[in-house]
Amino acid sequence: MCARRSNKLTTTTHFATMLCLFISPNLHPQQLYQAASSRDLPQPPEVRRPFVLDAVNDPTTGKAAFSFRGREIPPVIRTKPGGHIRVDYANRMSSKSTELCVDRPCMNMTNLHFHGLHVSPDAPQDDVLSMMAMPGQSLRYVVDIPLDQPPGLYWYHTHPHGESYQQDLDGMSGAIVIDGIDRYVPEVRSIKERILILRDAELHEHDVVSSSLKERVQLSPAACGTATGEPQRIFTVNGVVRPQIGIAPGEKQFWRIVNASPDLYADLEIDTEQLIVVALDGMPLAYHDPSRRTESLQHVLLAPAGRVEAIVIGPNAGTHAALRTRCIDTGADGDPNPAMVVADLDTTKPAISRVSSVSPSTGKAVYKTLSPALVRSLESREPEFTVKFTEDTHSFYVNDKKYSPTDGPMLTEKVGHYVHWRVVNDTHEIHPFHIHQVHFLVFQENGKKAASPEWLDTVNVTPEGSVDLIMDFTDPIIRGVSVFHCHLLKHEDKGMMAKILFQ
Repeated sequence: MCARRSNKLTTTTHFATMLCLFISPNLHPQQLYQAASSRDLPQPPEVRRPFVLDAVNDPTTGKAAFSFRGREIPPVIRTKPGGHIRVDYANRMSSKSTELCVDRPCMNMTNLHFHGLHVSPDAPQDDVLSMMAMPGQSLRYVVDIPLDQPPGLYWYHTHPHGESYQQDLDGMSGAIVIDGIDRYVPEVRSIKERILILRDAELHEHDVVSSSLKERVQLSPAACGTATGEPQRIFTVNGVVRPQIGIAPGEKQFWRIVNASPDLYADLEIDTEQLIVVALDGMPLAYHDPSRRTESLQHVLLAPAGRVEAIVIGPNAGTHAALRTRCIDTGADGDPNPAMVVADLDTTKPAISRVSSVSPSTGKAVYKTLSPALVRSLESREPEFTVKFTEDTHSFYVNDKKYSPTDGPMLTEKVGHYVHWRVVNDTHEIHPFHIHQVHFLVFQENGKKAASPEWLDTVNVTPEGSVDLIMDFTDPIIRGVSVFHCHLLKHEDKGMMAKILFQ
């Protein structure tokens, strides 16, 4: 029975089976968190071959979940450049949902998006428009990874328009690792690798358990920025609230972190150490600049859907250190995003033996450098397309249009070249801009040259601000109809999305 139990009375993630390895299934939910976090952080299972993934309803709560081999623990998908992802995805959810999606009962329709991968938007690959499974139906995904796919951390999550937010909040997401990052950063070879998936635990007013959870993560009671209201959720890591991460003093570990929350921002820092960043949003820093293998940063801001891969060094013995997220001001119309402790670094015990090390990969690194002259030329041009985010009390819009599945493409782009885009945020809250199939270079923010231009697939646009991007539309594999949208998934569900046709 333990394999079927869920800890989702207060959390929206699905690691109950893993928690059952550690504790009695009869404990109160708060005791579940405490008991689980007294052990080293659990790692999700991995899969390299074709596999079956089920969409189910948790038997205790009715919430949506991924089920893999009979357990509600989404696997880490691993492959390599030139490899493949093969998934048979079966919708075994109920035809009648107990949950509310946007402004109506959920229909429990579902599909998959392979976030950040430079793959085709056409079926049976990363198609979020025509591939849709209603309860009782199945989808078969055959995703071919290009040979020049940047090795790094990506992720998959459901993407049914109108229901993306609730399903992601429920925990329908998992990590994807494209092997080979050690080709760009040999320093990560043979050190322990950890996958850290940040999801949400829900808080409720006048609730004893929620109060205990706030205390556990040291949720800051002070007002955070200009947003009003009370925090609605806190972070979990691999389904655990404030876990212990075993790391010896001076030991180097390779942490691959994905912010899988539908709308929480994570501005991550470690008390006593800098993060030696290797990649952002799956893109190795060296992929476009071979001379830039790593960068030491005090903190890294991850938008919802953002990823960071970094080398972490164990603190001195007897020194307490924690992984924290700082306060993020989301704007006057945004949601509170206060500081909290995400996890503790525990130097009193080594990492669990099942935490594997980064295996050396074969083959040579593939680089994609842009000439400084090309970059200057693109930066000096007027944008070829402008995305404008707006909202009102009812809906969210791209270029004054609310998305409808029956819409045609908002624009057509010829593949084979780089393009200057501008994203304008005409609202009073942050919006993270994301486009499927490609990465882009963020070279200007709010009209000023970016202090550190980065290649990303999701970028924050500040309230009443803008970003200028060099879009990489050079890969012919991306031909087809794709989408771009705000990655606050409730905003996407309410209309802040548009189609693009790559020809």
